[in-house]
Amino acid sequence: MRVYQAELKRIVKTRSVQILFLAAILVSALLAYFPQSFVDYVYENREGEEIKVSGRKAIEMIQKNQGDFQGAITEEKLSEAVEQYQDFASSYEGGLPDGIYDERVQAVDYYKYVSGINGFLSRIREVYADPDTGIGPDLNELTVADAKGFYEQCRRHVRELLYLENGHTARGDSAVALAERFYDHVKMPFVYYPGIRPDALEYVGICTFLLVVIGTILMAPVFASDRQTQADQILRCTRYGKRRLAWGRILAGLTVVTVMYVAGISLFLLLVNLPFGFQSLKTSLQILWTAIAFLPLNIGQAELLIAAAGYVTLLSTVCFTLFLSGRMKSVFASGVTAFLFLLIPILLYMMLDGNLGNWICSILPSGGVGLSNSFTYAIIDTNFAFAGNQAIWTPFLMMGAAAAEIVIFSILTVAGWSKERL
Repeated sequence: MRVYQAELKRIVKTRSVQILFLAAILVSALLAYFPQSFVDYVYENREGEEIKVSGRKAIEMIQKNQGDFQGAITEEKLSEAVEQYQDFASSYEGGLPDGIYDERVQAVDYYKYVSGINGFLSRIREVYADPDTGIGPDLNELTVADAKGFYEQCRRHVRELLYLENGHTARGDSAVALAERFYDHVKMPFVYYPGIRPDALEYVGICTFLLVVIGTILMAPVFASDRQTQADQILRCTRYGKRRLAWGRILAGLTVVTVMYVAGISLFLLLVNLPFGFQSLKTSLQILWTAIAFLPLNIGQAELLIAAAGYVTLLSTVCFTLFLSGRMKSVFASGVTAFLFLLIPILLYMMLDGNLGNWICSILPSGGVGLSNSFTYAIIDTNFAFAGNQAIWTPFLMMGAAAAEIVIFSILTVAGWSKERL
């Protein structure tokens, strides 16, 4: 315990650690501002002037305009949404063959009549996509009958999409069986409360990625600094300078990044959700993102899950960084190598495709964070990795690999530090 306390004090008192801790707080607060800044709303005032508002004012206008299209989104409400759009389109001569992108559609009319129901119409189009091409119907092709069969079609679309992506093979059968087992737990009808936007969830993933980056930089010097100054030769000659010191440093390092991460992500979640209203967090993941999301979560639960997954990824990445720090002879080499490995999943995701790419990107220590390769997108995607014909959903693979790597790289770090000859 004394070794742990001494190492914790040493790390906390380091000026670079204090600066990076402050940077994590500032980055989290800054990121939380962006999702609300992207919200726009256009309305017409009493003088007939077109007014555009953004940010919190726009959120308030959207919530006020939502009317009855909130709460449980039954098939009756979806039918009303289709009828409302059909009435809107029929008010234009010849209809709207190009949908809301028709040049005759004014911004004021779009926000007044369509913006509140556009998300529901998108979900209907999504689940009625052609099973052979994956292309959804145009808005003017939607019917009330489509809306009334929406939830049954959701289950059907899960099968159609997975067979489209994996083929009618043993692998396709395995993926469909696993997906349907997950999807059986999704609550229907979906629930919607206006406010929160999809990009708010994306920014949770971005925040976790940046906090992992900062955590990696924090831990790169922990062992490498002593090797660089050759102080490790003296430390390993002391009574507790090998195994106990190594475990003390690892635990102290994990404590520091844990406090940093919890403080940063907690501040971010509070600030990002405050302007949207916490009521909107009850919105189903399926209605805001994609109708075939496998997990039975609302947006608030999805945010917490992404934050938790980010923490597991942080620990696995930090343990790998500590392993590198114990093997490298300089802080620079340790930091650069750790940062490169942090970016590898992002690069490989863009370069590799198919089963091999899914495996490699998922099992690397930092595989749960990044950009389009991250856990955030994995939980709303239908990507599976296959061991033979057995399907494994990539979010499970990411977290399983990360949990194992926390243990493996901790043990390897201690073994390497303890057994290295002076």
